[in-house]
Amino acid sequence: MCGRYTLSGNLAEIRACFKAEESLTEDWNWSPKYNISPGMVVPAVAFDGGKRRKVVPMRWGLHPHWRKEPPEGRPLFNARVETAAEKASFRTPFRHRRALIPTSGWYEWDGVEKPKTPNFITEDHDDMFVFAGLWDKWRVDEGIELLSCTILTTAATGRVKHLHHRMPVRLPLEKWDDWLDPDSSPEKILEHMRSGEDLVFWEVDRAVNSGRAEGAELIKKANAA
Repeated sequence: MCGRYTLSGNLAEIRACFKAEESLTEDWNWSPKYNISPGMVVPAVAFDGGKRRKVVPMRWGLHPHWRKEPPEGRPLFNARVETAAEKASFRTPFRHRRALIPTSGWYEWDGVEKPKTPNFITEDHDDMFVFAGLWDKWRVDEGIELLSCTILTTAATGRVKHLHHRMPVRLPLEKWDDWLDPDSSPEKILEHMRSGEDLVFWEVDRAVNSGRAEGAELIKKANAA
């Protein structure tokens, strides 16, 4: 699963990294965050009507378009890639509303007994990368819509599988636009999802256990924090 993640770039850096146009909401901004949790509004990359990449603010925790009631309870922040095409909450987004979720890494907690040990997981380079995601829009009121997203997960592979049996789906750069394109086949694109062999991780301080904790020190190695 992926229940906490980081994004070290600001909005201008995200736009440049993903060659995306301006956000649809000009009065919204983003600063680097190192303890993103479900329910927060995060940058997501999606196609506009002209199939151009745009950085769009979305609530992390998908709220299906067909729901009559407003968001409540535990957000749908992850979707299993094996069942997303059939699940009522995800099947329409899986076919027509796919997103890229910019990130610089995520956390998993290791161990059986509490307190578990938090670990930061990232790719073996310093650049931002993406999780494969889904998005949906829910009508709040006349002319007002809630945009929300979820992160796809798959079975963990590589060294990270001893931390958790699931990990976020990542796609190679050359498949990003195919993933965003509603006319493409998601099943065919997912044949190219990346394994966990390029991932690195290290133990971090238990300060990250608090949802209120923030700052780049959260991702430092525990013995250096």
